Amino acid sequence: MSFEDRFDDRMAAELEGLVEDTDASDMVKARIERGLGRRRVPHALIVWGSVAAAVAVLIALAVSSPGGAKKQNVASGPGSATTTSEAPGVMPVLGGEATIGPAVTSTTAPHTTTTAAAKMGAAATTTTESFAGKVARVTPTGTVAEFSQPAGAAGANGMAAGPDGNMWFTEVDSAGNGKVARITPTGTVTEFAVPTPNASLRAIARGPDANMWFTEGAGKVGRITPAGAITEYTVPGAADLKYVTAGPDGNVWFTDTEANRIGRITPSGTLLPAYVIPGSIPVGITTGPDHNVWFTDLRGMVGRLTAAGAVTEFPVGGGPMGIAAGPDGNVWFTSGNNTVGRVTPSGAVTQYPVPTSGQDFGITAGPDGNVWFTELSAGRVGRVDLR
Repeated sequence: MSFEDRFDDRMAAELEGLVEDTDASDMVKARIERGLGRRRVPHALIVWGSVAAAVAVLIALAVSSPGGAKKQNVASGPGSATTTSEAPGVMPVLGGEATIGPAVTSTTAPHTTTTAAAKMGAAATTTTESFAGKVARVTPTGTVAEFSQPAGAAGANGMAAGPDGNMWFTEVDSAGNGKVARITPTGTVTEFAVPTPNASLRAIARGPDANMWFTEGAGKVGRITPAGAITEYTVPGAADLKYVTAGPDGNVWFTDTEANRIGRITPSGTLLPAYVIPGSIPVGITTGPDHNVWFTDLRGMVGRLTAAGAVTEFPVGGGPMGIAAGPDGNVWFTSGNNTVGRVTPSGAVTQYPVPTSGQDFGITAGPDGNVWFTELSAGRVGRVDLR
């Protein structure tokens, strides 16, 4: 198996090793060893639960509120939409040089709480099972409902809550072509084919214009309306577009991992000058509670980027991946050293060890006031209790 960039090639090799029950590579071993040598805070309660077999790798994470969402009829939209439905089966979750800021480790652990029982259909966290062809919904108490993707869908990647009360995610079909899919709270899936062949769809996020925006490994940023109309915009010189987010300035921001930069595009489709961060490997991106843009850098950094282009990076180690604004006014991230980390707006870093080794990946703020994350190679969804 081979992909168009170094990151995907390395991830594919790791996953193939896991499927074949072989040892992890030296890269992963080194990350874990570095993590074991770091100072850790032992009192954060991290709860986790099995979702599927290890090969059903969990990639993306997003929050849905099925109980309060509008019930909608599914209609065919532009782009050769296909609709399927299945009842859930419940099983036992251009900038200047960057400055390096000091990483201050806090010793204050989040408070823990007991979550009351929740019915299916209440506020929940939703995730894609990339290799299993399913989308799963996890309640605050850990009850899992899985929904199969339509026939021919080979995998799902990014996921985000839409303005229409549904969840949206990117997928690839068995022929390697990309589709954007929408799933209702009851599990009805509608797919919209992306015009570019073999687009290699990546992440998706709700934009500032009430549309969904997504990235393509093919070097494009796409916009899809709630009705399914797709427009693609070519990013000149794009090397490896990864994650995307609505920025604090009313534009859409995205990471271009191999080009060492973070790009911007207006809701009308005008590309703005990118912020180049020499030597960086930006992956995850989000808008923080401080109205700055935050990103993960595979060199072992979490970065803060102002709308004016001022960059500050904070050392965290471990090859950080996913990043999200937390419910506590801080930014949270996952790391390859088997930890989940928190960064305050001023840059103070705290990292919490995850009980199982699972290459922590996606992360989001949950509807229960806690932080939820996926464990890439362990087939689990984890929760950090904050209350």
